[in-house]
Amino acid sequence: MRIPALICALGLWSATAATANLQAQVEQARLLLEHDAQAACASLQAVVESPQRGPWTEPARLLFAECNLRLGDLDRADRLWADLEKRGGPAAYAARYHRAELLYFRGDFAAATTALAALAATDPSHVLANDVLALLAVCEEYAASAGLADLSRAQLLERQGQSEAAKAHWTALEEGADSGLAEWSLLIRAELRARQDRSDEAMALYQRQIARFPQGEHIVAAHLGLAALYERQGAIEQALKTYETALLQHPHDARAPEARLHIERLRHLRESG
Repeated sequence: MRIPALICALGLWSATAATANLQAQVEQARLLLEHDAQAACASLQAVVESPQRGPWTEPARLLFAECNLRLGDLDRADRLWADLEKRGGPAAYAARYHRAELLYFRGDFAAATTALAALAATDPSHVLANDVLALLAVCEEYAASAGLADLSRAQLLERQGQSEAAKAHWTALEEGADSGLAEWSLLIRAELRARQDRSDEAMALYQRQIARFPQGEHIVAAHLGLAALYERQGAIEQALKTYETALLQHPHDARAPEARLHIERLRHLRESG
C-alpha cells in the first residue's frame, strides 16, 4: 500500500473509532443515569462538546439535559431543552415535552397545561404522545387540588433519586389529598417501587390502595400490578387469584379484558406444568 493511501486508511479508521467511542459513551451514560447521574453527566459532556456530530448527538443532548435535571440544575436543563427545541428536528418534540414537564415540576400547572395541550395537537403518533396526554390529564383533573403540588414535588424528588426526601410529600398525599388523588398517588408510588425492584414496598402500597379504595378509579390497575409482582416471585396461585378477583369484582372496567387474558394464560400454565 502506498503511503498516501495508508494515511487515508488510517484517517478513516481513526474517524470510525472516534465515532464508535462517542456512541458507546452515550449508551454508557444511558445505563449510568439511573444509578449515578454525576458520572453520566461527565460522560455525556464530552459527547455534546465534541466537534464530531452524528445521529448520537441529539440523544446525547437530551440525556445531558436529563442529567442536569436529576442533579438539581433545573435552569440548565431547561436551557438545554430550549436549545434542542429551537433547533427543530427529531428531538424537538421530546424537548418540548420535557420543558412542559419541568413547568409541572416547578408547580406552574397552568403553564404546563397550556404547553402540553399545544404539544398534544402536533403529533399523536409520537412515542411520547401518551406521556404528554397522561400528564395533561393530571394537570387538568387535579388543577384545583392543593395536593397536586405535593405530587409534582414527590415525583421530581423521586426522579432525582431522593426517595427519603419525597416521603413527606407522599404521606401528605395519602393522608390529606382528596380521595381520587390519594388513590392515584398510591398507584404511582407502587408502580415506581415495582420498577425499582423494591417488590415488598410495591406490594404493600398496592395492598394499601386496594384496602382503602376498593371502588376507586384505579382499583383494577392495583390488582394487575399486585398480581404481576406475585407472578414475578413465582406465586402463580396467588397471582391467579388476584387477577380473578379483579375480573369478578370489576367485570366492566376498561382493563378487565387484560385481566381475563392473564387468567387464561396462568390457567394454561398451571395445567401444562
